Amino acid sequence: MILKKILKIFIFIIFYLLIALSLYVGIVIINETLTDYKPPLKEKLQAKGKAYFDTPADSVITILSWNIGYCGLGKNMDFFYEGGKMTRPSQEYFQKYLNGVLNFLAKNDTIDMILLQEVDTNARRSYYTNEANLINQFLPNYSSVFAKNYDVNFVPFPWNSPMGSVISGMITLSKISSAEAWRYSYCSNYPWPKKIFFHDRCLIYTKFKMPGGKFLIVLNTHNSAYNDAVELREIEGYVLKAIMLDEYEKGNYVVVAGDWNRNPPNFDLKKIVTAENKFIAGPALDKNFLPPHWKIIFDPSLPTCRNVNEPYRKGVTKTTIIDYFAVSPNLEVLENKTIPTNFEFSDHLPIFIRIKPN
Repeated sequence: MILKKILKIFIFIIFYLLIALSLYVGIVIINETLTDYKPPLKEKLQAKGKAYFDTPADSVITILSWNIGYCGLGKNMDFFYEGGKMTRPSQEYFQKYLNGVLNFLAKNDTIDMILLQEVDTNARRSYYTNEANLINQFLPNYSSVFAKNYDVNFVPFPWNSPMGSVISGMITLSKISSAEAWRYSYCSNYPWPKKIFFHDRCLIYTKFKMPGGKFLIVLNTHNSAYNDAVELREIEGYVLKAIMLDEYEKGNYVVVAGDWNRNPPNFDLKKIVTAENKFIAGPALDKNFLPPHWKIIFDPSLPTCRNVNEPYRKGVTKTTIIDYFAVSPNLEVLENKTIPTNFEFSDHLPIFIRIKPN
């Protein structure tokens, strides 16, 4: 009799736990579906701050691009979605990574344009810090545009420590006043209901007047991540390519920079000379993605991204190259390098380019 009573109580508890779990999941999915962020295909961006400089007379432009990992993926961090356990760093580590990113940017404020990805403005994972505002404060000589690409009220996974609310995006900063700036949606997404908990990917389009009446078009991109997003990256590639070729046909100069989340064409693991464990992030960008004479520019000697399945350990943690530039044929590349920050403050390294019209 006692065993039967215990069994009944156990079944009763399991039954109500299942009901509670079903209600929880249902409420979360319904709420996120009703509040799902639906950005327009094209949205005009308003610049903040004031750029104090004209286009250089010699038309030489320097650009830095960096996925700062919302200042939450420094060397001590792993991440649950890529095989780790953590959803956010301790507050102490977050402050360390944030300070590191801000100080790095401030020390490199001679660069004309800075393109950043994964910049949080109001997210649990970054302690609700408006990183975009702080970056603007640290770089007062730049104007900036921000484009949101992640807006979810509540990310319920992992179940034991939900990521919670996330508002995040990308930012393009420039010392040169832009003629216009736009957010272009990539229109790539997972099927429902997974889509309501993930990014709404986009690119930032900025247009700068150059001597001679032409324009420099700078595209800041952050393409879909993870192994299950191969088809999404292909869709994003079509959108990106269409804009690039259209602007070039108008006679403009075009530079794309950012986190492509795939290896560049002709990527060779053996050319990474540092003592790193390396991996392929494939499929790589097709070598025929762009017409002849367009250039995909990257530093083959250093990785730009590490795996976040574990805290960073040099020579053990797997690394690869997924951050790089695409440059139109009418631009000459004077310098290109990856800056070795040793994954101290982000799971990505900054990349740099110096260009001028042919």
